[in-house]
Amino acid sequence: MTRESESRVVLSPSSRKPPVRRPDLDTVYSVNPDGSRNFIHTADVRGRWQVRKKVIHWVALAIFFLLPWLVVGGHPAIHIDLPGRQAFIFGQTFTNQDFYLTFFLVTGLGFTLFVVTALWGRIWCGYACPQTLLVDGVFRRVERLIEGSRERRLRRDAGPVNWAKIWRKIVKHTLYFALSGLAAHTFTSYFFPIRELLPTVFSGPTGHTTAFVWTLVWTGILYFDYAWFREQTCIVICPYGRLQSALTDTDTVVIGYDEKRGEPRGKKGADGAADCIDCFRCVTVCPTGIDIRNGLQLECIGCANCIDACDEVMDKLERPRGLIRYDSQRGLEEGERRSLRRPRTFLYAALGLLGVVVFSWALLGRETFEARILRPRGLPYQLTEETIRNLYSVKLQNKSDVVTDYAIRVELPSPEDGGSANLERLEIVVAREVATVQALQDVEIPVFLTLPRADYDTHFPFTIVVQDQLSGKEKELELRFRGP
Repeated sequence: MTRESESRVVLSPSSRKPPVRRPDLDTVYSVNPDGSRNFIHTADVRGRWQVRKKVIHWVALAIFFLLPWLVVGGHPAIHIDLPGRQAFIFGQTFTNQDFYLTFFLVTGLGFTLFVVTALWGRIWCGYACPQTLLVDGVFRRVERLIEGSRERRLRRDAGPVNWAKIWRKIVKHTLYFALSGLAAHTFTSYFFPIRELLPTVFSGPTGHTTAFVWTLVWTGILYFDYAWFREQTCIVICPYGRLQSALTDTDTVVIGYDEKRGEPRGKKGADGAADCIDCFRCVTVCPTGIDIRNGLQLECIGCANCIDACDEVMDKLERPRGLIRYDSQRGLEEGERRSLRRPRTFLYAALGLLGVVVFSWALLGRETFEARILRPRGLPYQLTEETIRNLYSVKLQNKSDVVTDYAIRVELPSPEDGGSANLERLEIVVAREVATVQALQDVEIPVFLTLPRADYDTHFPFTIVVQDQLSGKEKELELRFRGP
């Protein structure tokens, strides 16, 4: 599908004007030969894929901005409380003890993305990536509203500095900064509940310095990214773009140019010319500034702008759509039907499913409390002239968001189960037989076992049972009484 790299320079009608640079496979179009930034202005485009993208963009943006306001079970729908080492996610409460679940969730989602990439290329980048959502869905729309079409923006940027140019830049960047601040505050509200965040915004940073600094930092990062850096994030920084070539193959559905149908290029009616009229329209709408006719490239984010632009031109020429389309490289080159049944897709799907299943199983099996034993430092027992004493500390962690009582008792085994027959005089002291633990808090309950030395012959097992008085669930902690 890819052709040999070819740097194309088209001379403008006037020989006094500099040559017009066109994208090639050897250079990054957003960087000029002298190393300066070549700011890309995309042209407006309409079409069926743009309609689908707009729907996805608006739904995703609505979820991002409105979700912090949604309350589930008395808490924000998503609240990650880093200082408290806890999280509330759609009514479920998680503590630091549940952090291991993140591994299975991330791996499951990661391999799901691998499957999507192996099947349909960088469709995530073009339709659902936060970078695309905010750049194409918000910031470029503001730019078109303030500064007009691509042609007007290019003429104004190349022209002299005047009042019309100044006020548009001021208004545009003011809105950019305000939108960056809004996005940064919304992002912060996933860690600092928005109903608590809003009063601090109007009362000043005192008392919430950390939240203020992080919000200010994110505002600056987002403003720099969306106002200037833009496509460079996808080309230079994003690691997912680098993985694309390793995840795709000739059967992956990508955006491609039908070279057999489009070459040789030429104006309509020219002798020997195929369907491509070399109008350059597919390039002017590309957010990363590539020419899709040069083949699949690292910079392509799968946004489908070039498909709608080319289809629009084909409609005007009364020619069939699909000169640029979603297809596999095998389909474009050989016309063969692409296959979804490939070893790599099954492997990625199996790994992704494994992560999701383990995460779901662990999530469903979560307990509302944790109980474990902490042994004191030093010797495992204390000796006096007449007694042997073992000290244990039961650490209780209430993982629910309600105050809960926990009953603690010690159970001794019978001689048939390995217990000693000389335990009648064993003294058991539980500091609090019923411990009240506040929501998402933990306590330590000392437990003392004291046995006369004359009754001790060997170590023996016993069990500390912790019962959740609210749900009735129990946890058994098996231990051994130690002595000399």
